[in-house]
Amino acid sequence: MSRRGEGTPVSPRNPGDPGQATERFSGLTRLAAGATIALVLFAIIGFLRGPGASLDALREAAARRDSAEIARRIDGPALRHSLGRLLLQQTGSALPGDGGNDRQLLSQFIVAGALVRPLVETLVAPDGIAALLEGQIAPRPLAPGGAGSGPRTPPKMAWAWNGFSTARATVMTPTGDPALVLVLRRDGFSWRLAGVEATATPAASLRQTR
Repeated sequence: MSRRGEGTPVSPRNPGDPGQATERFSGLTRLAAGATIALVLFAIIGFLRGPGASLDALREAAARRDSAEIARRIDGPALRHSLGRLLLQQTGSALPGDGGNDRQLLSQFIVAGALVRPLVETLVAPDGIAALLEGQIAPRPLAPGGAGSGPRTPPKMAWAWNGFSTARATVMTPTGDPALVLVLRRDGFSWRLAGVEATATPAASLRQTR
């Protein structure tokens, strides 16, 4: 007759048991997979929000008249070249007919180029950047702070992507018409305003976002 409590002793589980090691490995694998998916989703969201966030930061810098921050948020040479080209195109379309006189046409473009250069520099200053973000190609004075000057609502923009390094934001007017296209290019993990384009795409074919 066996004593109470006597019986076959149960040996503790061996830490080196292959089944236990497999369970630990499976748990670590699931944890790593979850962390990887979260990082990928975070990177995708950050990538898609990057151009818009850069324009918001540029708008705030223009409101503060922070020229140093504006210079950091734009690609200065590329933006100046793009603005100059667009202004020359607009000036050329407004030139009167030359009646086939090439010399007269050349002189008109030389004069137009001389007028465009200082305007380009004005457009990359705080007032000009604020105007571009509103869809205007002409600089306008920023409203001084005061009781009657509240914060302006940013215009709606329609976004289009060209690969992973270029994004285009079409600035929409209050009536829903396209006003100006802002071109942003990726610079490492940040985005900078690098150009402007005239609008040629109907507003109905674009996806409007804030």
